[in-house]
Amino acid sequence: MKGTHALILLTALTVAGGCAGGSSPGTPAGTAPPTATSTPVTTQARQITTTTSPATAWATSPTTVPHSPAVPPVPVLTGIRYAAHDGYDRIVLDIPGALPGYSVKYVPEVRQDGSVEPVSIPGTAFLLITLHPAQAHRANGAPTVTGTHRTGLAGIQAYAIAGDYEGYVSIALGVDGVRKYHIGELSNRIYLDVAV
Repeated sequence: MKGTHALILLTALTVAGGCAGGSSPGTPAGTAPPTATSTPVTTQARQITTTTSPATAWATSPTTVPHSPAVPPVPVLTGIRYAAHDGYDRIVLDIPGALPGYSVKYVPEVRQDGSVEPVSIPGTAFLLITLHPAQAHRANGAPTVTGTHRTGLAGIQAYAIAGDYEGYVSIALGVDGVRKYHIGELSNRIYLDVAV
């Protein structure tokens, strides 16, 4: 019985790590990505639900998951990855160490935190993920993730960093219409799945 549980856990960890590799957008298959900030994964993986990866139910309504990590250090968003799966697209937020609290909601438009300037992002609907407390830069001020990136996925068409401001990090997703989503977490990462 112990061996069966270990095999199930090993399988879950292997599948959960399935969003760990690939080539960057616009890079031919089989070529190493130039940076680690944005890496799509083209392999298909089965979704496995375990007690180590709590996830919300599929919905279109706002979701909030509170966490209060001890700071300093403030949790740092170090990278964003994405992949197509059977029936959903997944975006993964890499955050080594303690996870921040997070919320997700559909918004009518995306605006830059602080300046409230509009953010142009492909898509007909927009999901806004807000992390707190969090930052998307190193101690020396160098950003860890920036800009707007097309994904080439059916559901999640693009993502953009809409803010890294006063302990809040905002990531906007351009989605092909209002679709059900759910959000969950694994060790060192938060993931969001959007139904396709």
